Amino acid sequence: MISFEVVPFLILAIGCDNMFLIARSERNVPKYVTAIDERIGFAMKEIGPSIFTAALCESIAFFIGLLTDVPALRNFCLVAGLGVVADFFLQLLIFVAALAIDKERIANGRRDLICCCTKGNYEEPREEWIRPNYNKHVVPVLFHWLTKIAVILTTACLVVIGAMSCEKLVLGLNQNVSLVKGSDIYDYFETLYTYGEAGPPAYLVFKNVNYTNPENLVQMNAIAAELATLNDTVMAPVYSWIGGYQNFINPTGVWAETCGSK
Repeated sequence: MISFEVVPFLILAIGCDNMFLIARSERNVPKYVTAIDERIGFAMKEIGPSIFTAALCESIAFFIGLLTDVPALRNFCLVAGLGVVADFFLQLLIFVAALAIDKERIANGRRDLICCCTKGNYEEPREEWIRPNYNKHVVPVLFHWLTKIAVILTTACLVVIGAMSCEKLVLGLNQNVSLVKGSDIYDYFETLYTYGEAGPPAYLVFKNVNYTNPENLVQMNAIAAELATLNDTVMAPVYSWIGGYQNFINPTGVWAETCGSK
């Protein structure tokens, strides 16, 4: 369930990022290159290797996750890895073709939503204002020596805080993070975590024990009694079948006549 809920947003984020990179690379092609196919070719020559390398690394990282023993994580890595590969091929086959068609529409002076209508005179694309203003106002601040010192100190603090917090990390994942809030299953687990103090049941199994030796039975009873004293980790009661078994095999016990062992 987590794979089908999370992976579409992951693929959407990766796909949108690469589409912006391809469109930006095409816009940076020199204006003397007028043929649309040549402009697309120049753009893919510039940005194609980066997109391929990123998709390859991302897919390999997800496929390595298939080696884990957790079924939910293994399914997520499989779906995400295949999604990244499919996204890469769709960007090369579908988006690049759509970008070429859109450039031809612009060259013919057609409108974007109603492409069958023309605008008349061809208008040059408006000049961007985000990149020049960013380079003018933000970049000098980032390269200032005070900013560099602040970045180094912030990074050092985050590393120290992260190292100190590693000991307090709780292993496991709350099941409610994958459930719809307000559903019956969500309310069940929420009630269990809030009011249920007992953890999962534990079983102590002995192998190769001679049950005809009374000393072994005494030792097993002693182990059960010791477990009952571990109040911090083991919650009472601790059930043991040894006591009933001893009553069953004891010819003078209280169960002798009822069980036929007299």
